[in-house]
Amino acid sequence: MATRGDFVAFDLETTGLSPKSDRVLEIGAVRFDATMRRVGELEVIVDPGVPIPLAVQRLCGITEADVAGAPAPVEGVAQLADFCADAELVAHGAGFDVTFCAGLVPGAFSGRRVLDTLELARILLPTAPSHSLPLLSAAIGIEHLRPHRALSDASATQLLFARLRAAAQALPVGVLAQMRGVAAQAGGELGLFFTAVVDGVGDPQRRAWAGASRAAPPPPPPTGPPPADLVAAATALLGAGVPPRMAGEGFELREAQLEMTRAVAQTLQRRRRLIVEAGTGVGKSLAYLLPLALHSRSGRRAVVATRTITLQEQLMERDLPMVETLVGAPIPAALLKGRNHQLSLRRWQRFLGSADAGPHGPDLDRVRFKLKLLAWLAETEQGDRSELHLNGSEETLWRHVESDGGDCLGAACANWQSNRCFMVAARRTAEAASIVITNHALLLADAAAGGQTLGEHEALVIDEAHHLEAAATEQLGINLRAFDVLVVLDRLGPTEGELEAALSSAREATVRLFGDVKGRIGEVLGSDHSGNATVGVSREVRDAHGHAILLRSAEHATARWRAAALHLRDPELAGAMQIDLLPQPDRADQERFLAATALDELAAAVERVLLRPRPGHVAWLALRAEQGELHEAPVTVADALRESVFTRAETVIATSATLAVGGDFGFTRDRLGLDDADELLLNSPYDFLAQALCILPSDVPSYDEPDHDRAVASLVGDTAERLGGSTLALFTGYNPLRRVHALLAQRMEASGIALLGQGLDGTRRQILGSFLANRRTVLLGTSSFWEGIDVPGDALRCVVIAKLPFAVPTDPLVKARTESLSDPFGQYVLPQAVLRLRQGFGRLIRHGTDRGVVVLCDERLRSREYGERFLAALPPAAVVTMPVADVGDAVAGFVLHQRVPITTRMSASGRQSEQDHPMHEDPA
Repeated sequence: MATRGDFVAFDLETTGLSPKSDRVLEIGAVRFDATMRRVGELEVIVDPGVPIPLAVQRLCGITEADVAGAPAPVEGVAQLADFCADAELVAHGAGFDVTFCAGLVPGAFSGRRVLDTLELARILLPTAPSHSLPLLSAAIGIEHLRPHRALSDASATQLLFARLRAAAQALPVGVLAQMRGVAAQAGGELGLFFTAVVDGVGDPQRRAWAGASRAAPPPPPPTGPPPADLVAAATALLGAGVPPRMAGEGFELREAQLEMTRAVAQTLQRRRRLIVEAGTGVGKSLAYLLPLALHSRSGRRAVVATRTITLQEQLMERDLPMVETLVGAPIPAALLKGRNHQLSLRRWQRFLGSADAGPHGPDLDRVRFKLKLLAWLAETEQGDRSELHLNGSEETLWRHVESDGGDCLGAACANWQSNRCFMVAARRTAEAASIVITNHALLLADAAAGGQTLGEHEALVIDEAHHLEAAATEQLGINLRAFDVLVVLDRLGPTEGELEAALSSAREATVRLFGDVKGRIGEVLGSDHSGNATVGVSREVRDAHGHAILLRSAEHATARWRAAALHLRDPELAGAMQIDLLPQPDRADQERFLAATALDELAAAVERVLLRPRPGHVAWLALRAEQGELHEAPVTVADALRESVFTRAETVIATSATLAVGGDFGFTRDRLGLDDADELLLNSPYDFLAQALCILPSDVPSYDEPDHDRAVASLVGDTAERLGGSTLALFTGYNPLRRVHALLAQRMEASGIALLGQGLDGTRRQILGSFLANRRTVLLGTSSFWEGIDVPGDALRCVVIAKLPFAVPTDPLVKARTESLSDPFGQYVLPQAVLRLRQGFGRLIRHGTDRGVVVLCDERLRSREYGERFLAALPPAAVVTMPVADVGDAVAGFVLHQRVPITTRMSASGRQSEQDHPMHEDPA
């Protein structure tokens, strides 16, 4: 029954984000009835009684003069209380606004129900690129004339609320009924919205999408034989002139790109192996895709494996269409991700039917996740999780519903038989493709499984190849948490009697084991460690007295898991399961056997880490977000790559922007097992001498001295103020990032420059989006920002690198990989750090018109002999040394006025020469 009362959408603007220390600045509200018709508005500016931060004044447009003589916040909120009397409240991000209101007028707002359009939008618009009110309004065509003004935000919230109700009412009949059932269990605001606000039964003409439900694509039409001379054909197509369509997209042929195209074509013809370093701007994707497209005309298949989904999607959506333009014919290509990217309809049905009870009432995270996926499944055609934006808790919940080889009925699954399975549909599409774009993880998993997924392929291109060793290490190793075991023990739903006793005992043993892992880490490291820590299971650690407790827990847990597996296989205990809750009750025996097999494999994994360590492998305990973990990995992956990955293709090409150390590919060859590969090193076509400057501050203390953070903060602050933002600072860990963030916060606030810290001010995607959207921003990032981000133009004009990115010397994997080397530092630690630094430097110049400065704050570049190795490996930019106090002016002079400081210039050999003039004009 639809509610017939009024609603009030409201919004507050405040001086900051803390209800304890910040104040209300402006109130806006819109009252509307059950038909979504507006019946009134409220707009009140209040005097917060404290200074308005400059950044807030610029964001909202409200100045000190605007609030002079205005009522106090409590008076304004009292007006809002009168305005929304007897109405249901609506807000976007409701918790923020209602907390401020309840602090001022608790009688009207404490405990008051608020319908949150942010929560509802995440459920009903699950594929929207952003759910922030301004961006979402723009994306779906809602008028929002004055973002960050209270009345405009309230008005946009009212329009969004109406749109969300309409979206719910337009859902397929069966889907809306299911969502009402799930929401009713939760009660509260979600129950109110779906059972009272949303009326009708849904759209009877719209069919719920029941899975892939599509046939495999037909084989591609023949496009003629491959050219007799692949090299000549490929280079002729690329060098014949830029087609108008590609010219319109900004394509520009470069000699280095033509050279790489020629080398790839030669390698394909000769069926050899090739390592190619192609600097930023070479255009390596097109350089290998064009020869592959011509090579595949004879029915030969190729696989392209990348590390990131971003690059996979770029290849499919941008680069392959360009190749089709060049060759004048469609290219049968498919994007194939790991199966865990696809939702399993069977596992989803089982999860949907599971209870949502938490320790203190309904588990709202589970309820929201179920509602979100119900709405998503009514529209998705791929079942690909990348269409969704999953937060931290949802990432964990996805594990319950993702396609999982250890929980798959295969051909016995009803969704497989009816061709509704998303994973099967994706793989059938890939089977018909000449070029398959995939990721490193799936490439490695497929090799381990004998090629069942990717099938036969004559050519293999590994892009982002500098990550292949890490991907292989993870794929061939073990990473185990309590959740991995509990999700298996709990996936069959309620059980009874002897079976439930065995499963319960296994759960208790699981909790005990991973609790003892956490305790053992505390014993080894003492209390002086954060919530994240690592302890190698070395001989010394194993022989210590305290380790016996952990070993007993491991023996107990593996015994309990195997006992539970035996009970699951026992046919006499089959009746202890409520099989009517399973998606296919007739396959209950197979469900039990799959769970039993998974438990046996988990027991074997624990034995490998703790009880029976294997030669050639290293094991360690880890603590992540206060949760214990068990790990094991091979010391070297080169042999495995050589034998199981590279031998499956006639031609192997490994490419990246960073594979050589000082022009030498030896490190990459050794780590990947590409001993017999040809080499090609192509420098970036960008003019780094004109476009980039490298500064070495001469007086930054060593990173382990107390004043190091203060010097870095001072340098970043000076630079950001002179550039008006546009600054990225890279750190090797979260602790120094947090310290510099704290030192900079007040200064950046006073300067009207936004300060964003990874892990402090939002997710990686959120803060990167904010950085791209507003030049007046400083971003502090750690490991994931050293590469894989593309910030062209004025948005990024200075990169500050706080410390050289050496691997942590106590890391168990690093120790294991270096202990047999005659020169561990020179043969492993140093080259790895050089490649990493090159990635960080590479964030700066992304296009031919970019201009910027990299500031390297590690004094070891000047004081240690190996500093020359780092500098020699960097792009050929001018390198200058100067005091911290001069860096801000030098950065601004180079970026804004094309002045190159030459007070002290350091050559690649490390020699310094004094110059008479502090600055000169760059002819560029």
